[in-house]
Amino acid sequence: MKYLLFFFASLFLLSCSTSSEEEKRESSAFFLRGNAKWKEKEYHEAIKWYSEAIEIRPDFSDAYYNRGLVYQILEKNDEALADFTKATELDVKFAPALFKKAEMLQTLQQSEQAATAVELLVKIFPDSAANWTLKGDILLQKADLSGSLSSYERSLALDSTSVETLINKGVVLQEMNEIDLAEAVFKKALKSGKYTDLLNNNLGYLAIQRMQWDLAASYVKKALEKDPKNELYLKNWAKIQAKSSLK
Repeated sequence: MKYLLFFFASLFLLSCSTSSEEEKRESSAFFLRGNAKWKEKEYHEAIKWYSEAIEIRPDFSDAYYNRGLVYQILEKNDEALADFTKATELDVKFAPALFKKAEMLQTLQQSEQAATAVELLVKIFPDSAANWTLKGDILLQKADLSGSLSSYERSLALDSTSVETLINKGVVLQEMNEIDLAEAVFKKALKSGKYTDLLNNNLGYLAIQRMQWDLAASYVKKALEKDPKNELYLKNWAKIQAKSSLK
């Protein structure tokens, strides 16, 4: 997963009118120390310095955001969510913080809150493919298949190169029992050369649904060549062996 790290060329960026110039300088210096510790993967030290910056300037939205990212790396998800939420409260158009808040709510399986958060995100920033993909993911988690499909299609209209989004679109079509459409999407994604084992397994599963056992075997065999211990691939291979003459 990628994390956005904010570095400032000036110590006076995002200053607050309620802070003195000295407080701005000191809090920004602590913020930069936090960034340096993050780059060195000294995450607890990074949190310490971000917290120092926040203590001096409680409205330092970027310090909350960066601390939230470090908490996320450490899998302290509740703390991360709290920081992303605070950052968005301080800056309602802080796009990365809005994204991370919705993503973290999804991770914590707070689906309704995640859906509300991502709806605000795409409303404010409708031209981001990543935002629409996240909305699709959240709606898929809520089993809103039509809403999820619509979001993935909106994302792909903005960025047709996203293989991950294309795969997710295929999964939704598969869940909707649109087997032919799902197959076409997976085959298109397969041309990218990415996630070939996953896609071959997905195509194999579609062939299983059609009871095309030889075709299913050819796909799943390719998936197992890439990842021979994958439990899902092995499960599909067992289905094929049980239903066909292959041994």
